[in-house]
Amino acid sequence: MVEKTEPQASFVRFELPPGGRVELNRIFHETVVVIAFVGSVWHSRQGGRDYLEVPGSVVLRDAGEVFDTRTLEVDPVHGSLCREIHLAPKQISDLLGEVGLSIDFGQAVLGNRLLYEQVVATHSAHETDGCALLRSSALASMVLSLAEATAGRVANLPGDRRHAIVVDYLRENYDRAVTLQELADVARANPFVLLRQFKRDYGVTPHEYLRVHRVNRAREFIRRGFRLAEVAALCGFADQSHLNRQFKRTVGVTPGKLIVSGA
Repeated sequence: MVEKTEPQASFVRFELPPGGRVELNRIFHETVVVIAFVGSVWHSRQGGRDYLEVPGSVVLRDAGEVFDTRTLEVDPVHGSLCREIHLAPKQISDLLGEVGLSIDFGQAVLGNRLLYEQVVATHSAHETDGCALLRSSALASMVLSLAEATAGRVANLPGDRRHAIVVDYLRENYDRAVTLQELADVARANPFVLLRQFKRDYGVTPHEYLRVHRVNRAREFIRRGFRLAEVAALCGFADQSHLNRQFKRTVGVTPGKLIVSGA
């Protein structure tokens, strides 16, 4: 089992070998847990109901909710990979309080492929990506999607547009980690309002805007002869590898090829 803990949440990954079996009875978590997995089928019981958990579904467990779970099948060749995201109940209520939604844990298993992919992408971002804004934005968007999926309606997100302030802030602070909550505080807006309205107005999320601005600044530093490790630090990338990935994603070539070409 691998666990990564951050201020916002903790992210757990564990694998079951081919033929592996797990059975847990009358247990509960201290946190809200969101689960996505491949390669296995599970039977669970919580809230007085029985559930069949299959690959491609999202499983929800409320903090303090007693449950039983056991594997029914595990892929005989590849085994199973399970991803868990643990969140404090207060964090969820703080995020959702202003939009009039909550997560309905009476729907413990959600057969929603898009939501499943969002959970996996959020988990993967916190495992591998060095950008704090991407990680916090992905987590907030996932929480809102869970609430909307269980409520059966889209959140009403009114709010003033103060995106010019946000853009200026991103451009001034591109060299350090910036979180979604930080941007929301600057704009005096709900994080969900900020995410959706920013994308509506600019066509990209705040994270995507920050990524392109960082890469643009990185190109300037590279042309001035700075070493790539220095460029990564100056432009807010976690390390040179992070710079390489984001640079290639944005302009189609690695920084090294840019140096060779002299562009």
